[in-house]
Amino acid sequence: MTMNERKTIDLDQGWEFMQKGITKLKNILEGLPEPQFSSEDYMMLYTTIYNMCTQKPPHDYSQQLYNKYRESFEEYITSMVLPSLREKHDEFMLRELVKRWANHKVMVKWLSRIFHYLDRYFIARKSFRP
Repeated sequence: MTMNERKTIDLDQGWEFMQKGITKLKNILEGLPEPQFSSEDYMMLYTTIYNMCTQKPPHDYSQQLYNKYRESFEEYITSMVLPSLREKHDEFMLRELVKRWANHKVMVKWLSRIFHYLDRYFIARKSFRP
């Protein structure tokens, strides 16, 4: 493959790979045993997004990735964050909220780096919310 050729990745295959990276990040945030991201992990995730967003239609999956990116946040919040907040009260709930807010900022930071190409080009071009 030459430098100008990009690998075509179908949506299901690419998103499955991306979901593994997102799950790894969630596990790290939840304190589960998970190795940290290596630079190779990060580059593979970023390159997957890049390849999925820079092909000619019908292989440009920018819109679908944008939707799945948003859904991954919503799923994490509804399945992990809200239940952990609901089971706590008073100062314990406030401490959990502080912890969850810190985790959310880390998640946003990492995912915005991984999805940078999507944020910078697709979202800007469509005037969507980042």
